[in-house]
Amino acid sequence: MDDKVSVLRGRLERLRQEVSALSRENGFRIEPRIVGVTKGRSDEEALALFGAGVEHLAENRWESLSRRADLFRETKQSPCWHFIGALQRRSLRHGYRPVACVDTVDRSSVLPVLARLAGQTKELQAILIELDLTGIPGRSGVREPDLEPLLEECARWPELSVSGFLVMGPPPDDRALSRRVFLRGKSLFDRFFPEGNKILSMGMTGDFREAVAAGSTEIRIGRYFFEETEA
Repeated sequence: MDDKVSVLRGRLERLRQEVSALSRENGFRIEPRIVGVTKGRSDEEALALFGAGVEHLAENRWESLSRRADLFRETKQSPCWHFIGALQRRSLRHGYRPVACVDTVDRSSVLPVLARLAGQTKELQAILIELDLTGIPGRSGVREPDLEPLLEECARWPELSVSGFLVMGPPPDDRALSRRVFLRGKSLFDRFFPEGNKILSMGMTGDFREAVAAGSTEIRIGRYFFEETEA
């Protein structure tokens, strides 16, 4: 376990240095936050990643998130949990628990259920609006023409607080397209949140460099940490 933590700590430090340099090179003063994606990973790996210094962790299923949050609580550790999976009303009703942020709100139909459940816990639930600016059929995320109506609908629910956007990139093999998508996400972010104190979550292991160069304030990283620690 200690060896795995040491390896992950080294990977994290290198990632932080690269992300910080990219941000500065492109004129941004805020170093993006790193969210560790632990979905599909073992409990040992999740614990090691937190032990290495990644304080924000993300899961894509409510049952997995709940079980893992309980495990961390037993070890007296408290990550900031993010939910990054597809939101469905049925799974919300059966599995929701308050988290640091629900990152994947992309339609109004989930808002009443999410707001009601958050209200029952007496905790304000932070959410991100998930955007799909790629034009690729079948992708999750709200399309640009529907963004403003969704934001207006979110404002009707005082139990929910819109903390910013999550922008899904295209397949990362087309770097130019990735950069265009992320630049458009940054443009929309600046338009709807001109005060600049919100979250723009863009970029994963395969495309975080393009996302940071475009102005991402948060990246979601999984494979970068674990692909070299499997052995």
